[in-house]
Amino acid sequence: MKKINSRYMASALLTGFILVWAAGCKKDTANLDLATNYPTTPEVFTDAFSRDLKFDAWGKVTNFFIDNSVKYKGTASMKIEVPDASDPAGNFAGGVFYTSMARDLSGYDAITFWAKASQATTMNASFGGYPDSPSTFSEKYKVALDVKLNSNWQKFIIPIPDPSVLTSEKGMFSYAAGALADGSGYTIWIDEVKFEKLGTLAHQKLSISNIASWPSSSGFISQTYTTNVVETVNLPNGVNVQVAVPTSYLTFTSSDNNVATVNADGIVTLQGTGSATITVKLGDLTTSGTITLSKAVPMAPAPTVAAANVISLFSDAYPGIPIDTPKWDYVTNVLNIISINGNNIMSFNTFSYLPITFSSINASAMTHLHMDIYVVAPTITNQPVRLVLKDNVAGEKGFNYLAGLTTGSWKSLDIPLSSFGLASKSALVFLIIAADPQSPKMTDLYLDNVYFYHN
Repeated sequence: MKKINSRYMASALLTGFILVWAAGCKKDTANLDLATNYPTTPEVFTDAFSRDLKFDAWGKVTNFFIDNSVKYKGTASMKIEVPDASDPAGNFAGGVFYTSMARDLSGYDAITFWAKASQATTMNASFGGYPDSPSTFSEKYKVALDVKLNSNWQKFIIPIPDPSVLTSEKGMFSYAAGALADGSGYTIWIDEVKFEKLGTLAHQKLSISNIASWPSSSGFISQTYTTNVVETVNLPNGVNVQVAVPTSYLTFTSSDNNVATVNADGIVTLQGTGSATITVKLGDLTTSGTITLSKAVPMAPAPTVAAANVISLFSDAYPGIPIDTPKWDYVTNVLNIISINGNNIMSFNTFSYLPITFSSINASAMTHLHMDIYVVAPTITNQPVRLVLKDNVAGEKGFNYLAGLTTGSWKSLDIPLSSFGLASKSALVFLIIAADPQSPKMTDLYLDNVYFYHN
């Protein structure tokens, strides 16, 4: 009989026991964190590109060089040649540095760089943006800052709003600059681009920059409003900077979803009358704003004229011709186009008068002009509206339409074109809508469904 080594026998038995035990056990991986092991490399450019860095140029694509003679520190800098405004190869210089493997930047609170220019100018600098496919550009965590350059080297700091979310980021640095006011180009040098943990950023504060555009009285159910959030940060040199904070860094809540809801992108949607507080949170920072709907405005009456009988200037009910609303002399309108469930409405603050211009149209077959107007303020009753129509053949004619406007309700105007007294309607080029000069001015109003038609 062959003798068996006892040490080998013990080892074999132990191995067999382990294999049998392992076969009877299944590892629970459901609650384990993924092992990403993303590098924490802070450098973007210090004398040379950091490892795994890629570059894409915009505008004049030959705008970027490595300069071995001009530098802030070390042996080289990045040289950006901003072209003249008339350069046929491109009238601005831009570029983005990004990585193929993401980096974990959660341990830093800012990206810093040194820069100067041959002429005093402004450059836009940012991080967090990168091409994530041949046709799309990710800006999920992009933060940008306009920096003022001169002929001296200066250090610039772009604060990271919440570093904890940047555990897998590819967008390292971007720049963009255009020609000077006189159209001439110049040169920019950038050096020592890197992420840092400064620990000296102070007095961070959040605010909603467009809070003034939120309603405080009337509006439409389902009307939406953006929440544009900025962070103010005190830099180590004592200067405050403001950066727009992408919604990917933020969380939003509403105090009353029956009045207004808010989604993850900061879009506030009116749901009913009342007041709601929208709260924005960035890490430990918060800010809030109130949105109020005291009167829900109904939609304008739906047009009923057959499309074949209409030349539409502004209406979602019909195909329209291209129009413009130019800022002529004394036009003080603040015009916004708002969309309610796909229906576009002109909304005016500080209304003065509205010119609507268009390429020459032949309206010879048209008999009427239609429009729907809702006056928000001031309080008026049966106020006339002033209308002017110009035809390139017959000239310009206007009159006060006496079927007046009343605050707080839609008024559908159907004006016979014969009222204008034009000898021709074969080359109409503009329409003007205004308040009667002898009456109180309409200041805030909505306008919809402006078109010519025939019965």
